[in-house]
Amino acid sequence: MCVLACRSHTPGTFLKLHPHHGLSTYARQSCSVPWMYRAGEPPGPLRRATCVAVGHDGLRRGVACLLALCSTACSTFLAWRAPAEVRAPDTAVASALGDAYQSPAPAFDPWAIPVPPEPGNLRPCCAFGADLRLAVGVVPVPGFTLSNIRGPEELGPHKYNVGVLGISSSDTPGAIGRENNGLVYTCRGGFLDTAHIRDWADMTVYLTAEIARNMDAGATIELKDQGGKRHIVLHAIDKDRISNDGRHPIAIALAQWLAFQLSVWHEIATWYGYSSVAAWPEKISAFSPEDIYSNLVGIKLAGGIGLLSATSDERSYNEAMDAWINMALKRLRAVPRQSALQAIRSVAGIWWDPSRRIPEWTLTMRRNLDIGPLLEPWVVSMAHTPAATEYRGCADADPRLALNIPESFEGVPLAGDAVVQIEVSDELAEHRFAFPRKNDRTVTQADFPSIIENIRRENQAVFGKGADQPRK
Repeated sequence: MCVLACRSHTPGTFLKLHPHHGLSTYARQSCSVPWMYRAGEPPGPLRRATCVAVGHDGLRRGVACLLALCSTACSTFLAWRAPAEVRAPDTAVASALGDAYQSPAPAFDPWAIPVPPEPGNLRPCCAFGADLRLAVGVVPVPGFTLSNIRGPEELGPHKYNVGVLGISSSDTPGAIGRENNGLVYTCRGGFLDTAHIRDWADMTVYLTAEIARNMDAGATIELKDQGGKRHIVLHAIDKDRISNDGRHPIAIALAQWLAFQLSVWHEIATWYGYSSVAAWPEKISAFSPEDIYSNLVGIKLAGGIGLLSATSDERSYNEAMDAWINMALKRLRAVPRQSALQAIRSVAGIWWDPSRRIPEWTLTMRRNLDIGPLLEPWVVSMAHTPAATEYRGCADADPRLALNIPESFEGVPLAGDAVVQIEVSDELAEHRFAFPRKNDRTVTQADFPSIIENIRRENQAVFGKGADQPRK
């Protein structure tokens, strides 16, 4: 017999028991499940929990039990959840009912807002190209190809901060995770990396909750290291501004702006040697043609979901992201997989080099270094190659959709409310990081444009002038 228990970090406190039969020999594994309440507690501060699978009849089958149950049962049965006054404010209920009498609103406790854990499990996707080959060191891996291309109907359900247990086999060759992330081609938004969309949507939700809790007094929000020690300095926001403009609208606008800055830093860090998986260089995908635009799509979607109050618990957020991603892909005119394959092959030899193998960074031949405030996507017709010109998958599509990154909210510059600060790591320094100031390891989002100009020059030194543009 195999049992699955979701256990809080308080010794002996079990939250959920899920039986599963048919296993013999002892097997024990654990996984982190971040959004659990301790048994008997009302909704409030969130606790971490651990799922434990104990089985008989073979270690291999015991681990299979863990993967099947721990990745689904724990997150399905118990999820983080805001209390009723956050999910259904009294004034909103009264307004919906047309109730003329409105009792005085109770004092709002910002600490009632649940803060999910910081997303730290970057989804493993995607090098730019199709049918990509692999090398380990200098040794080619024969017989292996990775197809990153997806049709919109192939995408799986969203899961906040999906990690190792979200990675599983799929019927689609090269699929990564039950989310089945990859590159989707859209007529109005170019190639979209769905892993980037999901990663930065999740980060936006996390930052919104942190900011909404801490905006009254200000705070330093410590983030996981990524190319250095990262943190956000959040300044106190005037109470009259909170009252007039709304706690959540301010928090969402600021979270979107900060998430975008952090996404730009991720591209900078990977160019200079940071990788989320040790010994697996990610320079191959730094500032690839679809990255920054995909990041902003996810950030925009998360903001829209937040304004509809669909982020009060994990399940409602995941379900909302599924629906919003689906509708966004329709609006951007996503094409079927075979048409997307034609699109990416039409820019082979100009945007990417089919003769290169993962993880050679020169596989990506063009880098999109535009960081706004207005982002225009690259579509294949902009490459001006014969194959790209002849591509007919988007013959009757509407014009490209440019996305804006607001730098103020209700007339107040967002840079005055918060600052992203990074203490750059030795690893990046060893890769000749372009420090904007001598003897100063700390950079902020204000330094990003000058650092990116250096990246532009480094890329041009290899691929020539215009390597930051889509055209041949």
